[in-house]
Amino acid sequence: MTKHTTLLLLPMLALTAACESRLTGNEGNFQFQYAADDRLLDFNKPLAVGARLDMAVVDVGALQPVELSAASSDDPSVLEVVAFTGNQLTIEGIGDGNALLEVTGTTAGGEELSDNVNFNARVPEVHKLFHTCGELGAGTQGYLTGQTVYVPFEFEMANGQPVIGYGYYPVTASSAAVAPTLDWMGQQYMSYDTVSADTVVLSSDIDGSELTMEVVDASSIDGAAQPIAFVLEDIDVGDTNAFYVLPMVGDLTVCQANVDVELASDTPETCTVKKNDNPPLTASESQKYEFGWFEVTGVAEGTCTYTVTYPLGNGGDGASASFSYPIEP
Repeated sequence: MTKHTTLLLLPMLALTAACESRLTGNEGNFQFQYAADDRLLDFNKPLAVGARLDMAVVDVGALQPVELSAASSDDPSVLEVVAFTGNQLTIEGIGDGNALLEVTGTTAGGEELSDNVNFNARVPEVHKLFHTCGELGAGTQGYLTGQTVYVPFEFEMANGQPVIGYGYYPVTASSAAVAPTLDWMGQQYMSYDTVSADTVVLSSDIDGSELTMEVVDASSIDGAAQPIAFVLEDIDVGDTNAFYVLPMVGDLTVCQANVDVELASDTPETCTVKKNDNPPLTASESQKYEFGWFEVTGVAEGTCTYTVTYPLGNGGDGASASFSYPIEP
């Protein structure tokens, strides 16, 4: 039997889209803000040339939305305002440089004001690609056919400065087994539809960095990976803790596998086990893209043993694996 990997409840490394970078404009009338996932205090992170960014405008007092009547860039060869409505404007990086974004709008109190803010655009120099499961970083992981999957990425300058934006995904796939998801606008993830089984290498058009996806059918599943336990210290009698488990194909962990899984406690006198599709709040942003979530409840002191089964695995005969976890008094 294989024991679980325990994930301590450390602070989340990935920030959610609710986090924002904010800056008061040069004239002190409006605050400009946009969703961000790194360096929140650095508002002027460069926008990737070819990418877009949605920015909101609020008044500096009550922080209420401003109804925009005009929005423009003083240098459209660097930054272009492609749309604005309500208190939102969308900008696009056109060329390397710095531009002044200028807006006019009416506050909730009925006052018409103007303000402006400087913003940069840069061509990214470093492109990092990741899997949501398995070893951190590049390498090879499995994905199931007929699904929509998400590949984390980061743009940087050579000095490590983050480069931001959505809609710019400079990646070439070695096979048509994956296809970019239409109308996807992620700032942290690229989205692909897995069409057929094949080995697919994603190669960055920026720096040549690679990530390999082994796209497989669910019938190829032949086991389960070591489940991850979201446990602070132990599971005591009466405690319920979250876990998740991913299927395996040979040595490959299958990421984001939206596939039927059955769980059964082999020691019901010690523990109960049941599916729970809701990841805990302590899960990282990438882990929230994974399936196979379940929970274990301690019934009595002893060793909790249970079995994970993928009915479609092994050509439809099913693939199972057993795991154990101690239940403390």
